[in-house]
Amino acid sequence: MSTEASELVSIPRAELDALKAELKRLRREVARGVAKGSIQADPGPGDDAPTFAREDLAEAWGIRE
Repeated sequence: MSTEASELVSIPRAELDALKAELKRLRREVARGVAKGSIQADPGPGDDAPTFAREDLAEAWGIRE
């Protein structure tokens, strides 16, 4: 692959790092949105599902704190 010098551009390292950080932030934001959508779309166990306090579960599993 041959590239002519007129096709190349230079940007300062600080600007490149800032762009990479912004890309990372945007990807995280999108991932959070997708995860939140999945959670909200999940109907969950339903109203008749039993709920337990942390202490009750620990006792039932034999792992008292």
